[in-house]
Order: sequence, then structure tokens, then C-alpha cells
Amino acid sequence: MSENTSPPPTPGIFGWNELITSDVEGAKKFYGALFGWESETKTMAPGWDYTMFKKGETVIGGMFGITPDMGPMPPHWLSYVFSDDIEADLAKARAAGGKIIKEAMEVPNTGTLAVIQDPQGAVFALWKCEMAG
Repeated sequence: MSENTSPPPTPGIFGWNELITSDVEGAKKFYGALFGWESETKTMAPGWDYTMFKKGETVIGGMFGITPDMGPMPPHWLSYVFSDDIEADLAKARAAGGKIIKEAMEVPNTGTLAVIQDPQGAVFALWKCEMAG
């Protein structure tokens, strides 16, 4: 995710897009050629790199590679909706007929995420930023 900002993100709006891909280098080339996006990759943890896509100075999305522990999955984009209470939003999603794909998971020094599938099958994620205090 992008760097923490102030004021905090507004809950209930889409605020981040992320590409999960089997070919990080190929995706950098494709989106660079298509949209002029630049990419900056950082090692977030041993064996896990995260790439930020930028248009000029604006960070517009992220990307990481599919790893074997994720199981089989096709490359895809995942959109994140900001949340100020992921557990409450997961309960509301269940009550509304949604399926929880990934329960709330802390991303160290960054925030918390969860992944939901709506009743029609569309998938999106929830994101709660860890705000610097």
C-alpha cells in the first residue's frame, strides 16, 4: 500500500488497486508502454517484493508476484475499499450474503486487509491503514 497520509482515508470508497501477477517484469513493461507508468520495487520482507506504479510523482497502484503458497490463481487486479473497522465490515458482508475469502490479516507496519466475494461472485478487498501516531 502507499505511504500513510493525513487525513485518514474515507471509509467506504475505493482507494487502491493492486495487480497480482505471474510475470512482474512483463507487467512493468506492459503498463509502462501502455500508460507511461513508472515502477519502483522494494523488498518488503525476505522473498517478497512489492512494486509501486507511478504516473509522474503520483503513486497510483501496486503489484506483486504470485507465490507458490498462494495456491493456483490467475493474474488479476484487486481493488481495495477503505475501512475503519474491518471486523464490523466483514460481519456486514456475511449478513448481506457475501463470502469471506480471506479473514482480516495484519500487514506489518502498514495496515490490515481482508478479501470478500459479493453474492454475484465479484471479489474486492477491504483495507484499514495503520496511521502513524
